[in-house]
Order: sequence, then C-alpha cells, then structure tokens
Amino acid sequence: MAHTTILHADPAPSVIRYNSQEGTHIDLLPDDPKFPRSDVKFGNWVLGQYSGIGPTDFFLYNSLTHNHPLVISPKDEVTFSHAYDNAHNWDAYDKLPSPVNVLVSYGRTRPSSGTAIGLQNSMDIYNEAVPTHGHNEFSSYYAYVRANNHGIHPPGQHYWVTDFHLQTPYAPEPQKSPELEIVYSGRIMNMSNGVQALSSSHMGAYGQSLVATPMLENEMTAAGIPLDARSYPVTAMLDLAGFSGDRHTYDGTLPSAGPAADYALRIGGNGGSPYIPFSARSNFVIGIGLYDWSKAGLEIDHRLPGATGPGLRNRYTTELGGSLPADTWPYSLILHDEHAQPTSPEQAGLQLGDGSHAWLLGSTSHGDDDGQFSIAYQHPERPQLTLSRTGIGFMGHAAITPPKIHPKFDLSKKMDLKELAKAYNSIHDALISLGLAQ
Repeated sequence: MAHTTILHADPAPSVIRYNSQEGTHIDLLPDDPKFPRSDVKFGNWVLGQYSGIGPTDFFLYNSLTHNHPLVISPKDEVTFSHAYDNAHNWDAYDKLPSPVNVLVSYGRTRPSSGTAIGLQNSMDIYNEAVPTHGHNEFSSYYAYVRANNHGIHPPGQHYWVTDFHLQTPYAPEPQKSPELEIVYSGRIMNMSNGVQALSSSHMGAYGQSLVATPMLENEMTAAGIPLDARSYPVTAMLDLAGFSGDRHTYDGTLPSAGPAADYALRIGGNGGSPYIPFSARSNFVIGIGLYDWSKAGLEIDHRLPGATGPGLRNRYTTELGGSLPADTWPYSLILHDEHAQPTSPEQAGLQLGDGSHAWLLGSTSHGDDDGQFSIAYQHPERPQLTLSRTGIGFMGHAAITPPKIHPKFDLSKKMDLKELAKAYNSIHDALISLGLAQ
C-alpha cells in the first residue's frame, strides 16, 4: 500500500492498493471522501473515476482540449463526445471529425463470405410502464442536428441529419452485377390490429414518415431562437432526382444523360426488398392518396426535350369528379394548352384510340378570334367536322356562317313559292361551298 498525490489543484492523498482478494489487480482509491476522484494520467490523457459530471462516473479526459471524449455512468450509460473548433478546407466526403468512426474492412486479405454490418443496434422491449402523461417512444437509432443560434452561421452551409452513400462494384456486364442494391432498406412487421385508424388512440403505422412542424418553446430556447420566430415551408417533403451517364454528364437534358431510374416512384410490382421474393406481388387498398392541398393535387410539368411519352398513362378506367371553385362550371376534366405563351393557335384535345386509327377531339383558339371545336381522324389538320360559335364546316372545309332564312319562309305559314325557291337556292349554294352537294 502506498500514498500518492492526486491530480488536483489542491493536493490530496489517495491510496494505491495491491488487491489479491478480488483478483490480481491494483486498486486506486480516493483517501478524501470530499473529493472522490481516482485517476491515472498518461501525458495529456487522464483516465479514472469522477469526471466532474457525476461523482462515480468513469471517464477519459484530454487536458489539451478540456473535453471528455468518453464518460460511463454507474448505470452503464456510455456517452461519446467530440468538440471541434478547427477550420479545414477539405472534401466534404473525406473523413470528418466524429466522436466515433466505425471502419469495416471486408475481404482485404482474402475473399470473405458473410454479412458485414458497420453498426448494429438491437433494442429488446419486455415491459413498459404507463406514463403519467404523454407516451413512451422507443427508437434504436435517434439523430438530432441543431443549429445553435448562439454562434455564427455563415451562408452556404449544408445541414444533413443522415447521409447514406452506396458505391457498387464496377460491373458493365449485367451478368456480373450484384443481385440487389439498396441505399436504405426498412422493414416493418405490424402485429397490432387497428393501427390504420387515425384517431386519438391509434395514430397509424407507417413504413416511413416525414413531418414538418414548428419548433416547441423549449427547443427554440435551447437553440437560441427568438420565441416569436416561425417555421417556413421546405422545398419538398420527398425529392426524387438525378440522372445517369459518364463523368462529363452534369445535367439530365444532355445527350449523354440517361435515366436515373426506370421508375422515379414505383408502388407495388415485383421485388424491391430482400425480405420478400422478387416475384411477389404487393397489395394496397389505395395506391396513392392525395389530400390537404392548396394549389394542385397532382401537377405534371417539365417534360424532357424530345420526350414523346404522355404526361399521364392509365391502362384502366379513370374516375373523375369532385368540387371546383365557385366561379367555374362543375366540369370533371379541363384540358388546357401546355404553352404559357403559344406562338401558334392554342390547342387542347383528347385522343380516342391509339396509333394511326385514332379519333381526335379538340378545340383551337386563335387569340381574339372565336374558338373552334373539331373532330378529326388520324391528323388534327384534316378535321371531319368543325364547329365554331357561328359556323360549321365539313370534310376539311373551314367553318362558314350558314345562310339565314327569313321568318316569312316558316313552313307552318303561307309562303311565296318564288321566295321559297330563292331560299332553297341559297341553302344549295351553301352546301356546295361545304362540299356536301354538287
């Protein structure tokens, strides 16, 4: 047994004891109960008990940075901490300062077989107590990024809560490509009945939920944000973007660009997860539900140059209906010209059938002139029937105003035969001009 001076501003005795009763080890015990600290110093690193956070915490301390990178409480609560105050100009995807860096080298010396996991969290929930208020929440992984407004935040910063990257093997030959590639995979096994109901007792069950809300008062206070501040809309709750190509491809409209995916968003179909067979079909009550919008429930815009596909393709019957603003007629479907400022007459139409045997129904507007409705076969410039506000045309002839018959030629009344002959000749001339008579 020996006495030594502990690492403190005021020297205090501690005890080093060789303990052979509990095993062959050395006990480092504090001799002053008012200062229960026992530690060992290795240069700038201090390892021991009592970190200043809790009197019985086990800690690792750095005297240069004045930081505790590791603290373990008597309840086996492990805390990793990292304080970073340096400035470096490096690639954002290089190794960044982090309390914990996990690096798994798989198959470096020889090919290996198995499942490589960089970090695995498992939480076994056996019994829960009913809280006095609120609810219990369980999460095997929880991340929180907070921009503390007590500091200085210059513009041009990026804030990402999670950032997953997957680089697949270089395999231009399809037969050498991996069987499955997924950046994010989640599996939910709902064994509770009735969670679909959106009520006060059942909020639902979701495979993925993205919610935007204002901050709470305690969150704003901790972040140094004024309590009268408000939150703002995000650009998109879910953004799907990208393209494929070589290293010179920087835009999806370039000739070298290819599709980023076969489907930007696919619901159902075959496969998609290692947890179900690739040939398995999915089953949904509603494929897509659109609710609570202010401008448009579904908007389709920004077609790629040279694209020929339709904006909306449905292989099954489409049901249309619902409410419209009070100042519009209750139409189920409204068709518009896609150009904001068309240089040619505005056109909007509907095609019945496909290929070279389609009938075309459409309207044409010539600016201030009266609009026309036409029915054409194969090509809209050769209409079979043309209707305007004041005229009618057949077989490609422009719409003309039909001759007006004087009321005195009403067949229900006595009429002059000569005047009737004139009216007949006038109608006959009109039919000749329309190509309907000779």
